[in-house]
Amino acid sequence: MLAILLALAVFGVAKLEDTGILLKPVSQYVTTGEDFIEMKKWVASMLKDATPRTIAVTGEIPDETGPLIAAYESMQPYKDGVIVSYTDPLPIAAQGNGLVIFTGFTRESGKTITVMYDDGDEVTYGFVGTFSKLPYTAVKEGDTLALLEEGTMYLMVKRNGVKLDASLMPTYLSGGNTSLVE
Repeated sequence: MLAILLALAVFGVAKLEDTGILLKPVSQYVTTGEDFIEMKKWVASMLKDATPRTIAVTGEIPDETGPLIAAYESMQPYKDGVIVSYTDPLPIAAQGNGLVIFTGFTRESGKTITVMYDDGDEVTYGFVGTFSKLPYTAVKEGDTLALLEEGTMYLMVKRNGVKLDASLMPTYLSGGNTSLVE
């Protein structure tokens, strides 16, 4: 509830600035995905849910390696990222806790979802089939972000505001430590 009130306050202040009622540019301080991540952490620290919510289910245990680490057929540089080809449709899972900052259609990567993870990585997944999350939705590690239906996916990673080079993407997909130093 507090997060909704905070979001309404931010959007309300922005609207007041647009109409000229507020003359000081207050909304410029909260306009990036990083700002929303910080607000999410602040609200979460105030709520501190002591009882974890778990639901017992039966079924197959999912593969621990995760969908992005699964063997891919090929990887090719494309624009600021890479195109990764898979043989089968698969769900795209969140690699950590974060916030969905964009879902929509872009000219370069079709249906696209971008997530700002709590560790600072901003990851864009393109050419997805179906969205599972809406913009400004908090995600936890393992949550399904989208379903990949066509067998190819665009992937672009920004770390500390710098786009990872295509040569580092195989290491990133395998969960290895990627450094921006050339």
